[in-house]
Amino acid sequence: MFNKKEKFVASLFTRCKMGESEKNRLAKDVTSFRGSFFNSFAGQAPTYSVAGGAAFIISSAFASAPLAMLLTLIGVLSIIYAIYYLSKRYVHAASFYAYVSKTLGTSAGFFNGITYALFYSIIGLASVAIAFAYLTTEGLYASFNIIINPLYFLAIPVIIAFLVAYFGLKPSIRSEVVLASIEFSILIIFIVLSFIFNYSRISVVPFTLKGTFTKSLPSSISAISGGLVFAITYFMGFEVSTQISEEVKNPKRDIPIGTLFATTLMGLIYILVTYSIILNTGISYSSLNKFVSEASGTGVNPVYTLMGKYMGHIGITIFSFTVILSVFACYLATLNATARMFYGMAREGQLPKVLEKTHSKYKSPHTSLYFSTGLTALVIILTYVAAIILGYRGRIGLTYNAMQIGYAIDSLYYVISLALLSVSAIKSSKPIGKVISIIGLSILAITFYYSIVNIYYLVAIIISSVLIVIYYASGLPYRKR
Repeated sequence: MFNKKEKFVASLFTRCKMGESEKNRLAKDVTSFRGSFFNSFAGQAPTYSVAGGAAFIISSAFASAPLAMLLTLIGVLSIIYAIYYLSKRYVHAASFYAYVSKTLGTSAGFFNGITYALFYSIIGLASVAIAFAYLTTEGLYASFNIIINPLYFLAIPVIIAFLVAYFGLKPSIRSEVVLASIEFSILIIFIVLSFIFNYSRISVVPFTLKGTFTKSLPSSISAISGGLVFAITYFMGFEVSTQISEEVKNPKRDIPIGTLFATTLMGLIYILVTYSIILNTGISYSSLNKFVSEASGTGVNPVYTLMGKYMGHIGITIFSFTVILSVFACYLATLNATARMFYGMAREGQLPKVLEKTHSKYKSPHTSLYFSTGLTALVIILTYVAAIILGYRGRIGLTYNAMQIGYAIDSLYYVISLALLSVSAIKSSKPIGKVISIIGLSILAITFYYSIVNIYYLVAIIISSVLIVIYYASGLPYRKR
């Protein structure tokens, strides 16, 4: 039996531990469905996706690009099911760690947490920051015919997003609501104007295989499949609301529903925007090939030009500015998600304890924000170095290819991380859920295969995966709680 002195010491120790735990908690009830919805919306960066990806989808599927986008939405929903199902069961800041850890074991959870947070998110933040610099330069050229070194803009999203996130989740959500609303409005205006002024061109051909301009069924399917792989990248970032679940009022309802609604709405908008682009360019091989050629050239992005078709030069300027806002909103949403992944894993004893600290006033995971931002800056530098080693030169050319390198690598890690979530859902869900998750896993496998554009990327994936396993096996992640 404990004597009085031992009981007092034990009680004091318990209160200290509770006080430390309470001190390092994230803020409660900061947002609701609205925040979950707009955070997921911002993470997908719709205008950025359209400006940067439309030509890739059309280059493969041509006039059938809307069909490829429709099939992509159906496929993505099967992938989203895993997150929908798991987020209804578990509430955790380090969601991608917790979901897998609870179903497949701590070791698998650790692997997925590091894959998502360190390799996908950090490399993703770097590529988005570089994209911000590149697209700002492109926007200024399209709007004012001036060319400014993109390197001057690199630090803008890194610094501003850090400051917004540092003051807690509420300023971030407010920013995303405003930015996402602007994006949504611009895209809807473009869709409406395109349908009004191209009413005579409306056709069902873009939703058939005929629009691929191929002569055989296998060739048509191949063209659609290529468009599908490119289209999946439009939805990257839809999951970022899962990491803010501890700060949402009703997380088991608002996170899955908010993510599902945001992604479904985005899918419908993407289909309509893609169809609108086809209406504007014309349903012919030559006109669409011209659009693709212009997108890969050095001139103004043809998507910007299409907006200017209805609103003049001011339309180009507005759309250029909106794309820049879209990239920033994506960076902010991803930074918040990344910092909370590190915070949540540190709280579980899987990463250094210092990363679980939260700000005494704003309750933001400020040490993890410092850590995430520092790593992002380092990866930006390394990405540029990689571009130089690969022989790219010129300030704009170097920036564009550095962005592409980062994007190509982080998308592979993203697919791996989502695949582990699908496996988790397969193991723990009911039969119909297992079937849906198997479909999602199959789509991810196909996407991974076609996303390996360079053997060196695959080697990097293998080496980093081995290092994660070695680190975990060493026992370093563990510590006494």
